Amino acid sequence: MSANLARRCNGQKLFFVAWLTCAWFAVAPLAHADKPALNAQALGISESILNYCGPVDPASAAKLREKIKQLVQGASEQQLAQVRNSDEYRQAYDSVVDFVGKVDEHNAKQLCSESPAERK
Repeated sequence: MSANLARRCNGQKLFFVAWLTCAWFAVAPLAHADKPALNAQALGISESILNYCGPVDPASAAKLREKIKQLVQGASEQQLAQVRNSDEYRQAYDSVVDFVGKVDEHNAKQLCSESPAERK
């Protein structure tokens, strides 16, 4: 891998981690509100990261499952289905899929360990 490509991939990874962190902190208060409205973007991002990180880093995946559990707390199966079928959810989910498809498999565990699931 050329030095330019390596720098670009590292820069993309750092941008993605920063983007995920900002997205997570923006929606985290919703998970603790009295009657949280399901946030399609937060759920799409979180579930996409979980699907990617589950096989790569089980410890990070377990923490992310807990955060997702908080996000969907109190939602019915029907509400969850509607959110998962929304354009906002699909776009958020697919944006993570697109990004992680570009991550070198040697960096996968590091990406997962630096995801918002690892932050308190």
